[in-house]
Amino acid sequence: MTDEQIAAKRAEQWAHDPWLFVRDACLTQDEADEGKIKRFPDLPYLRHICGVWQSHKMLAVPKSRRMMLTWLMLALHLHLALFTPRSAIFVQSKKAEDSDYLIRENRMLFIYNNLPEWLKSFGLPTVTSKEFLVSFSNGSSVRAVSQGADQLRQYTATAVMCDEIAFWERGRDTWRALRPIVQGGGRLTLISSAHPGFFEAVVKGELRDNAARGR
Repeated sequence: MTDEQIAAKRAEQWAHDPWLFVRDACLTQDEADEGKIKRFPDLPYLRHICGVWQSHKMLAVPKSRRMMLTWLMLALHLHLALFTPRSAIFVQSKKAEDSDYLIRENRMLFIYNNLPEWLKSFGLPTVTSKEFLVSFSNGSSVRAVSQGADQLRQYTATAVMCDEIAFWERGRDTWRALRPIVQGGGRLTLISSAHPGFFEAVVKGELRDNAARGR
């Protein structure tokens, strides 16, 4: 098997297995360690969360600072944008500026810009960016938005990632407004530092169960 065939096979594996893509292709920057650039560690909990994310359309996960959960979810949503053409992805935070930070050169675009050069030979979409929006040549896009129930009403979303939702003033209302995305076949991921209240109830499945009973 030639080097080109090996590379093509690896690219195909990454396209079908998000965890292999994250583990083998994605780099992060560790601000707690002098900004050193590092690979994702091959840790069981990261691999498990990746598998759960892949198999469930709705996921809520509490995080702590050193869990790398935000980096992981940005890498997974980048995988979705790259390998699923015409995906409409939204990253939502308390403020749109916070969301914009997550999708730009310090986070999601950092991962993209540091993907292996050889991968570009196998159809890796090119990217353009402007404030609050990253667009890919395969028709996918990642848009930064703020909290609120009305932010996505005009869009049809493939996936929404909500960061630190436990601390939003309108977190509960936003979550209620986003639930139809999952019912329509889209993906909804909530991550936040652990905090009593609304987000805790979502993690435990209490709000979902109450909604199913019409409460």
